[in-house]
Amino acid sequence: MQVAELKDWASRRGLVLGIAPVQPFERGEAALKWRAERGLKTPFASGRPEERCQPQLLYPAARSLVVVASPHPELAGPPGPGEGLIARYALGPDYHGELQGHLQDLAGLLQQGGAGFTALQVDSGPLLEREAACLAGLGYYGASCNLIIPGLGSGASLGLVITDLELEPGVPLEPAACEDCGRCLAACPTGALVAPGRLDPERCLSYLTQKRGVIPGELRPLFGQYIWGCDACQDVCPANRRERAALREVARRQEGRVRVVAGAGHEVTRPDLATIITMNKEQFHRTFGSTALAWRGKTVLQRNAAIALGNLGDPGAMVSLAQALRSPAAILRGHAAWALGRLGAAARPALEKARREETDPWVLLEIEEALAFL
Repeated sequence: MQVAELKDWASRRGLVLGIAPVQPFERGEAALKWRAERGLKTPFASGRPEERCQPQLLYPAARSLVVVASPHPELAGPPGPGEGLIARYALGPDYHGELQGHLQDLAGLLQQGGAGFTALQVDSGPLLEREAACLAGLGYYGASCNLIIPGLGSGASLGLVITDLELEPGVPLEPAACEDCGRCLAACPTGALVAPGRLDPERCLSYLTQKRGVIPGELRPLFGQYIWGCDACQDVCPANRRERAALREVARRQEGRVRVVAGAGHEVTRPDLATIITMNKEQFHRTFGSTALAWRGKTVLQRNAAIALGNLGDPGAMVSLAQALRSPAAILRGHAAWALGRLGAAARPALEKARREETDPWVLLEIEEALAFL
């Protein structure tokens, strides 16, 4: 089977494809060990570095790694009043399912070409997909730790098909192509980019918006209007600015990916924050069930929406946040109290009423601190 045939197949679907050899991911293994030596965990990932960076250990029959990149949708302007920000990768239908469908079709194509073994991976598999993409010559690492793909920029989701077919691999790109201008480090709201090419994953806003539990008070203002993920480092990257025309062409090929929030009158790209924090479970699944935001459940997204409303400081959010103080989820009640404390003296009656009725010690502490902030 010819690689050109596979690339043509991918291009017709608005995808980019490359072939990586089955060899150790030396750069990736070194990066994982660097983090481990400094006590920096890699959230949502498991396995020893060698298991994640040596494909031959997991797939002895593998001869080629077929890497597919699916560009993220583009946004149209900043969010309006009362609206939340969602990172591009999570816009529209869940990319896991979409990319998995493409990979299944690709696996069928490879089997027609003689493959006797294929395995698929989208995001949650053991192998480091960005490392495979680098070896395939699809892109190179920027200072932001994102993969920069010429013609597309850094906004793409990756998937792998591991196969026993011998396919001609691509040639890795020159890593010095990153301008190393420092804009991404300066733009990172939490300082998660500790140095060019070095990331503290647990401080990254993309992780913080997905983790369960309490968000530390000093980090909440750094969320801004983000309720899921973060594109701050990508927004300022010169490579992305150069690729806008190409991304518009990709958007044309992938037309229809971004859907409208049911019943809310806002697109998933611009969800109404007050609507989110008052959603019941049925409304949540109807609105976000087919997106990448659904996997963590309703409470995490509502917590983030409460933080965003607090950051906006809009008194118009008072009613919705006061309603959230009666939520059965303590996490939402506590963060709603924090947000009310940012809305001014008019929030005092709602907070004082909640203080009289609240039984959870942590939520009570949040209420007391919010009242003291007024």
